Amino acid sequence: MDELNKRISNLSPAKRALLELRLKESGARLTTTETITRRADRGSAQASFSQQRLWFLHQLELNDPSYNVPRAIRLTGALDVAALGRALAEIVQRHDVFRTHFVNVDGLLQQIVTSDDIPLTVTDLSNLPRSERKSQTEQLVAAEATLPFDLTHGPVMRTSLLRLGEQEHVLLLTSHHIVSDAWSAEILFRELGALYDAFVSGRPSPLAPLPIQYADFAEWQREWLQGAVLEEQLAYWKKQLAGVNDVLALPTDHPRPPVQTFRGAYKSLTLPGMLSEQIAELSRREGVTTFMTLLAAFAALLARYTGEEDIVVGSPIAGRNRQEIEGLIGFFVNTLVLRADLSGNPSFTELLKRVREVALEAYAHQEVPFEKLVEELEPERSLGHSPLFQVMFALHHAAQAKFSLRGLTLEQIKTETNTSKFDLSLFVADEADGLTCIAEYNTDLFDEATIERLLGHYQRVLEAVVANAEQRISELPLLTVDQREQVVEWNNTGAEIPQGTIDDLFEAQVERTPKAVAVKFGDRQLTYEELNSRANQLAHHLRRLGVEPEGCVAICVERSLEMIVGLIAILKAGGAYVPLEPAYPSERISFILEDSQARLLLTQEHLTHSLPVANVQTICLDRDWQEIARESSENPTEGAAATNSAHLIYTSGSTGQPKGVLSAHRASVNRFSWMWEQYPFATGEVCCQKTALSFVDSIWEIFGPLLQGVPLVIIPDDTVKDPQRFVAALSVNKVTRLVLVPSLLRVILEIGEDLARQLSDLRYCVCSGETLPVDLATAFREQFPQANLINLYGSSEVAADVTCYEVRNTDGLATIPIGRPIGNTKIYILDSHLQPAPVGVPGEIYVGGEGLARGYLNREELTAEKFVADPFSRQSGARLFRTGDIGRYLTDGNIEYRGRRDNQVKVRGFRIELGEIEAQLASQPQVQQAVVIARDDERGEKQLLAYVIPAGKAPASNELRAHLRRKLPDHMIPAAFILLDELPLTASGKVNRLALPPPDRKQLVAGEDFVAPRTQTEEILASVWADVLDTADVGVNDDFFALGGHSLLLARIAPRIRETFQLELP
Repeated sequence: MDELNKRISNLSPAKRALLELRLKESGARLTTTETITRRADRGSAQASFSQQRLWFLHQLELNDPSYNVPRAIRLTGALDVAALGRALAEIVQRHDVFRTHFVNVDGLLQQIVTSDDIPLTVTDLSNLPRSERKSQTEQLVAAEATLPFDLTHGPVMRTSLLRLGEQEHVLLLTSHHIVSDAWSAEILFRELGALYDAFVSGRPSPLAPLPIQYADFAEWQREWLQGAVLEEQLAYWKKQLAGVNDVLALPTDHPRPPVQTFRGAYKSLTLPGMLSEQIAELSRREGVTTFMTLLAAFAALLARYTGEEDIVVGSPIAGRNRQEIEGLIGFFVNTLVLRADLSGNPSFTELLKRVREVALEAYAHQEVPFEKLVEELEPERSLGHSPLFQVMFALHHAAQAKFSLRGLTLEQIKTETNTSKFDLSLFVADEADGLTCIAEYNTDLFDEATIERLLGHYQRVLEAVVANAEQRISELPLLTVDQREQVVEWNNTGAEIPQGTIDDLFEAQVERTPKAVAVKFGDRQLTYEELNSRANQLAHHLRRLGVEPEGCVAICVERSLEMIVGLIAILKAGGAYVPLEPAYPSERISFILEDSQARLLLTQEHLTHSLPVANVQTICLDRDWQEIARESSENPTEGAAATNSAHLIYTSGSTGQPKGVLSAHRASVNRFSWMWEQYPFATGEVCCQKTALSFVDSIWEIFGPLLQGVPLVIIPDDTVKDPQRFVAALSVNKVTRLVLVPSLLRVILEIGEDLARQLSDLRYCVCSGETLPVDLATAFREQFPQANLINLYGSSEVAADVTCYEVRNTDGLATIPIGRPIGNTKIYILDSHLQPAPVGVPGEIYVGGEGLARGYLNREELTAEKFVADPFSRQSGARLFRTGDIGRYLTDGNIEYRGRRDNQVKVRGFRIELGEIEAQLASQPQVQQAVVIARDDERGEKQLLAYVIPAGKAPASNELRAHLRRKLPDHMIPAAFILLDELPLTASGKVNRLALPPPDRKQLVAGEDFVAPRTQTEEILASVWADVLDTADVGVNDDFFALGGHSLLLARIAPRIRETFQLELP
């Protein structure tokens, strides 16, 4: 034996760890020759590191039963109750740990050992009727399992017996995890069986005295684990866990609570016997243990669920590698932090090699208690989740010997504490008939159906790797045949599309209702016949100037009748319109005109002075109308086809310049057709137009009603910016349908007073452009119960909208879904390797079908990157658009939006590439580096913040703002500019956007010194600003936009000023 110990001690740490793993799986033990001696003070000792951790968790929630270890055993036969009680009393006296309680002495946690007995309490239920006896037993078993312990006063173990009849009893043994573990259970039942047998036979205890107690181990551990021993072990862990993520981004069904909860449940799945055998065979073939194979498969599944390549899980280890502690009851188990590297999309065999190496190294450095590791590594701590890992994995082997009591038949009763120590724990039980997977999950995070699917996907992964271990992780199938067919069914959206172009459909409507009012603006209006006639004259004029299909015509006009005439005329001429906003900086207008190669620009005379000089012919729709009116008023012939371009809309681009999205008539007509079918117009409806032409929602807002004979009321921009005037305009015109970004809807709802009466005609409110918050949807439903609230999702690249969700009830919703695909549209949720994500698992949203744009003008590489071949379609040339949005399918087929995968955001409905702002900021000479983020303000609204590292002298905010205003539209100007000496970085060296500090008034780069209000008027205005902007210390020289203001907040200020000063603002 000495020679064997010597050979074992000479093994390398890795070889010794592998030997431990092999012995563990075979049920054998590996011990060291080191010994632990008995301590002098038998009445107390320092708590072990593991006990200290559980004590801390217990203090956070004193009534939490998460660490209860309940056991219930049905005893059938002639039970000797006295012998059983004596046997249990002997075990309590034999193991000091059961007579321990814990006190904090001068900052040190001490375990105090007493001489107290723990009596066996007997409850007689035998006189109850059978049915009542059964239910009472179940209640008592459940109550005992969840009854919290008082660790400060003890006891830490409870023993009770339920008497159901002369030949039937139920034994309840419950201890706290702080004094026991799984190994301890085997010792407990083995000794209980031996003692009961002896006492029933009239013999004394056959058990030899214990050489030491758990408290001796705790004292020894504290003394031994320090200095060189600790440093050598810690050096490995510090290197191994450097840069580890704080939280594994498991997709949850419910938001993570700010304070971690431990409510839980279990779900199990028994693997087929053949699969269990194949797993064992694969493990032997690859030179790994079954544990390593199961862990690698679990890591692969977690990687597919989270989209992450760095997977960290905890795994328990017995911690009994010394001979003198093998027979002790106590909390010896340690938790190893296992980090699986799945970078580079490895094959499963390659992953096995990586997991094998990680496991061996971890076992070779297992002496550091998890609690000490947390203390030394100092990960970012949060009350919302456990440190270092939130997912546990363990392989349990069947007990070597079953518990037995002489003359009795024993049956274990299932007990549950209804708790979960971590977000998710997967325990695999290796039993005689195969492997059983048991998932313990936090019910505040996950639904039962989600865990059931996860277990099924785990089985799918295991089946795939035993069939072909050379498959790459991304290729491992997760979805079952039924799950794949479900996605196909959700995408079954085929529908007929009206033939023709947008202008063809308009002309058809003119034929149906020539004398009906088509469009109104102020006190002016045009019938369909009049609008068609004017549009025809302009179209012929454009044709004469060379406009033809695929030719671009820019239009830069204020909202007016001329705007509608211009749009229809461009389409009738066969061209594609390119909207330009009059408020755009001249540099942006110049770029769009040059990039689109527009030969003509439609505008109004009063705007010409602000337009840049460009190589484009300008037509003023007011000044030049006399000449245009000479043209024919008949419909032009031989115009564009449905597959020709209808519009070129520029959106923010990551390179510093906007990009043009080119879309065909057919894409928009499909969108119109779906809406007409799903939400048909009723007689007497009225719609309004108030959205900027550069915003894709304007297409439906204009043509949706116009092509169906519904009058369109044009509302001026200054009215839209004043909530009360806007609502008044809607009321006077009896508008029945609204298209609003949620942020504008919130402004309107905040008016409050008499709103429902003013908008009593409202029947539909369509929200799109940004996330619809639950509280806003709830507020709308309360104020307008008669109206339909519709949440749409899409972008310029997919004809504005591709999914729809009708908000009927917000109860229980954490987010408002974006719904299901509209007609002739397919939605796929795919991972980074274009594999379908399971229900509930986030992935990138891909869109296919009729709504797809042609692509980006003059951006072939970007078009090829974003518009990819559809791998699920049999149609030649079918494409999918990569939205860059993250979403997931819910169980009912609706899709939940989960954010962006890149630096693109939506602010007040405008899609913004943060990289474009960063690029323009970096072009300012005083800026060395800039990062822009979008952060929710205290109202829950998106706000752009710019973080600037100066290049020498720091620039003032007014300088930065002026620089950007020459290049970018107002909605892309950051609300605040914050100076930093350096940017926070992640462990991989990337900018850590989450660590950027929130704006503070003292950090804002001010252009002038603060000057307090000096007059009553200034004080009132400052007070209004402060209230609306939710800030303090508003000064006379402050810039409204520098303090976080924007156009929608300006809309809140206008009525306050009007009411306070009793005047009308221009």
